[in-house]
Amino acid sequence: RIAMWRDRPGGLQCRKRWESMKLFAVRGNLKRIGRGLCLLVGSASVLSLAASAVHAVGEEKMPGPRFATFLARMLTYDSQLKKRAGEKLSIAVLYDGKSPASTTHGAELGTALKSLELARILDLPVETLAIAVTDASELEKAVQSFGLDAFVVCDGLEKQNTLIRKVSEKRKVITIGTSSIQVRAGLAIAVYLESGKSKILVNLPASRSAGVAFSGELLGLAEVIQ
Repeated sequence: RIAMWRDRPGGLQCRKRWESMKLFAVRGNLKRIGRGLCLLVGSASVLSLAASAVHAVGEEKMPGPRFATFLARMLTYDSQLKKRAGEKLSIAVLYDGKSPASTTHGAELGTALKSLELARILDLPVETLAIAVTDASELEKAVQSFGLDAFVVCDGLEKQNTLIRKVSEKRKVITIGTSSIQVRAGLAIAVYLESGKSKILVNLPASRSAGVAFSGELLGLAEVIQ
């Protein structure tokens, strides 16, 4: 092409125009690439923020069967549990029925906790059920109807956290979460994985408001929010 332009009249001007067109095209591609990268970074940021709303950095949910084992063990450290429970221990898995992710998490935990019905906790028979949270009055009716003693709160109920906490305090029902964020928002206790290791976090004021009295042994194993 260079030889052809050099030999033709006005060839140098043609070559300059062609080089300018190439430069313009390259700049256009770079701008499009830049916009694409911005979109990718923006999408990643949104996904990161969405994930952090449920679990803090470095945290993840504990697998259902392992969670059930920890739950059963933790409840034995509550010296007031037998007094609150009466003749049986009723545990409700709370989830958001409008959220597929929350519903899936609820099904996973519900299946895992069914294994506790084959055992006894503090010599009490165990009953488990799942409840889709709608409002405070319906949740309170469920507590009265089923004699609920513990709420296991699934992911996706962040907006209902206040109503769950109020019912818990009023009806003396322990709240159990699966992330530190839930406990820092007012639930009594949570068990989860942090960098692959089991972690227990206790909100002492929230647990006391629900009538829970954890022993010093459990508090010694947990991180405690005073």
